[in-house]
Amino acid sequence: MSHNTITVRQTQFKPEKIKAHYTESTLMSHFLTALSMSFPQGERFFVETVRNVRDQIHDEQLQKDISGFIGQEAHHARAHEQFNQLVQSSEYHLKKFEKAYEQEMIRLRTLSQRRQLAATVALEHFTAMMAGYMLQYPNVMFKGLSENMKNLWLWHAVEEIEHKHVAFDVYQQVFANLAQRRRSMRTITVGFITSTIVMTSHLAWQDRKNTLYSPAQLLKNAQTLLGLTQMTWRLLPDYLAFYKASFHPSEIDQQDLLTKAKGLLAN
Repeated sequence: MSHNTITVRQTQFKPEKIKAHYTESTLMSHFLTALSMSFPQGERFFVETVRNVRDQIHDEQLQKDISGFIGQEAHHARAHEQFNQLVQSSEYHLKKFEKAYEQEMIRLRTLSQRRQLAATVALEHFTAMMAGYMLQYPNVMFKGLSENMKNLWLWHAVEEIEHKHVAFDVYQQVFANLAQRRRSMRTITVGFITSTIVMTSHLAWQDRKNTLYSPAQLLKNAQTLLGLTQMTWRLLPDYLAFYKASFHPSEIDQQDLLTKAKGLLAN
């Protein structure tokens, strides 16, 4: 199966003061911030789970891909950490979630290496699906985004798609346990969706003056809610494909989206 070249890029994103609302809809801003919240710790965990078993990989190309994967994820963690720090204010804070997330990461690290890597594989499937969606429907996801913020999300989405096969291939070569892969996906699905909804709702409530009490925003936010529901339905076939015994991330073709997005990144 042919894979994308994994290029470790520097982001064009410049850490500077960021408003809590950086898209046209305050709810979309809160949703993206909730996602960003989980990235620094999550992506460091992904790297760890692959590193744990790296010495058992004898495929030269996959070893190269692992290096690319580690490089990309390290950059993502750093950029989102900067973003998360800059978006906080006295009225808008993510600290409580960072703590809860830390606890969850500590718990995950107590599991067996197989279960840790299976969790990574499941989460990487989510990030690849959402990255593809962002690239396919930028007008829904990125409406009103400044050039600087677009650079952050576009860059992250491109690289998630480039390395989407890495953790999966490592898992298949080392463990190849289908029952575990499916089990982890079921657990991660509940955890990922619940935590994203809880965090987004909390951020929206902290910002209720703009998110809930402004009639103009309420309308935009209702549209966003509809858009996110639509996203769930549109991604369902890709999500369910993961449970097939023969599944491989490369069978979800995101090549055209990737080429187009890379062109935008270069501008």
